[in-house]
Amino acid sequence: MKNKVTLPLVFFLLILSSSLSFGQIDVDITHIKSGETISFSDIYDTYDLDKELPTMIITWSGEWCYPCISLINRYTDCDLSMMNLITINVDNEENREDVLDEGHHLDWDKALNFHANINEDGKGFDNVFNVTSAPLVLYLVDGMISDAVVSYSLYPYRLIQTERINDINFVWNSSRDLNSLAWSHYKNEDDENELAEAIEWVTRSIDLDQTYSNTDTYAALLFKTGEYTKSLKVAKEAIEIAKENDDDYSTTTDLINSVIEKL
Repeated sequence: MKNKVTLPLVFFLLILSSSLSFGQIDVDITHIKSGETISFSDIYDTYDLDKELPTMIITWSGEWCYPCISLINRYTDCDLSMMNLITINVDNEENREDVLDEGHHLDWDKALNFHANINEDGKGFDNVFNVTSAPLVLYLVDGMISDAVVSYSLYPYRLIQTERINDINFVWNSSRDLNSLAWSHYKNEDDENELAEAIEWVTRSIDLDQTYSNTDTYAALLFKTGEYTKSLKVAKEAIEIAKENDDDYSTTTDLINSVIEKL
């Protein structure tokens, strides 16, 4: 990862004018599978994308930005009937073939996958966008670039948190995002109904893929909602998972001590 820009509490760091139309960007990109080269501004018309859906564009490099690939993988776990997802590889031409041979993009069949045409006179993607930092994430609303940020931590659950997408089903098949939402509620919510919702999310996360992290979150939420005996049981289960994976579980030990004080 080059030149990481961390995400502040504000959802996006605005680096492009919100009045900039997608149609004003005159650079070429090439569809990886078909080899068809189109103007960046023609994506909506060429692929008949629904402008009423939000659109997210993520750049990536297979040579120096594996966190970019992880970020895209997170989004492909989501319900992409609620969002248009576009990926653009920004590796130089001399490295591109080897990168694409690794096949990361083959797992992104729910996205439109392109490569940038770097150093192309006049029409090169790098004539408009910085391709030495990635992932560049562009967020579009109604065909207009609303926001942009360079960050690999712009995970899908943040779209739910910031009400960019108002349907939990967007991340219903993403164990990590459901756990992150549940943990955020544990840290920030005291309302009984909100905490009950968080428990629903984390149990779904565990059903999808049980890990130390989501089991610990579940134990913490049970503690916060007064289910101390069950919290103790789940916390011990979390520690066993952590031991199997050589994870640190000191915070869960602290939780157990807090539970014991309540019993």
